[in-house]
Amino acid sequence: MTSAASLPPVRPVSRAELEQVYGADGLLRVPDAELPAVVTDPGARAFLAEVGLIHAPGTMVRIFEPALRALAEECGPQGPAHDWPGLPDDGAGMVVVGHYGSGVFALDGATGEVYALGANRPPTVDGRPAHRSLHSLARCQLAFGGLELTVMVDQMDPDTIAWCRSHLPEFAELHPAFLDDDEEDVDPEFWANQPALEDIVAGLTAKLLAVEPGLLDQPVWQDILHDFEHGY
Repeated sequence: MTSAASLPPVRPVSRAELEQVYGADGLLRVPDAELPAVVTDPGARAFLAEVGLIHAPGTMVRIFEPALRALAEECGPQGPAHDWPGLPDDGAGMVVVGHYGSGVFALDGATGEVYALGANRPPTVDGRPAHRSLHSLARCQLAFGGLELTVMVDQMDPDTIAWCRSHLPEFAELHPAFLDDDEEDVDPEFWANQPALEDIVAGLTAKLLAVEPGLLDQPVWQDILHDFEHGY
């Protein structure tokens, strides 16, 4: 087991950095006075109030509004402790900050850590949650840039494709508008110059592990990478 203290620090994310990718309207900030009372960690409160959660089409972890609802609202009547035994304080101090499929990303309001909780799966790996902070989660979301998102274009609706083209220059370059009409008429040289899937996956994996070593041992992140590479 690797202790959190021995891991490289997570480089903080600024609001300006996220706005450059997602735009000002692609971030959801919650004023400090409106944050759930269970969120007591100063770093988490500052992130939510000043930086904001990513709330845009071009991200793997999505927000379902209302945001920051109690984890208990995602569970049956037996509560989070039944679904995920071992959560701190049985999950009473946790709020939801995102989803991927059936996976739930939940912030521990007391510590600022973010858990990736999968159905019928343990909440931690080697005693550690997926992310040491909301900055870590945002860094991992940023790893899915224009290059990476071209891999998933077959799974996107037209509005998402249009959003990616307008916000991510590399996506627009690799998946230009003429591909929306008839891919069979595209110059073969265009396809020959496309990056190889295995290279994209390797690069993405390296970026994620640079943020959180061991991240891909987490079951929900294993699902994300599997779906990224092979489709839903």
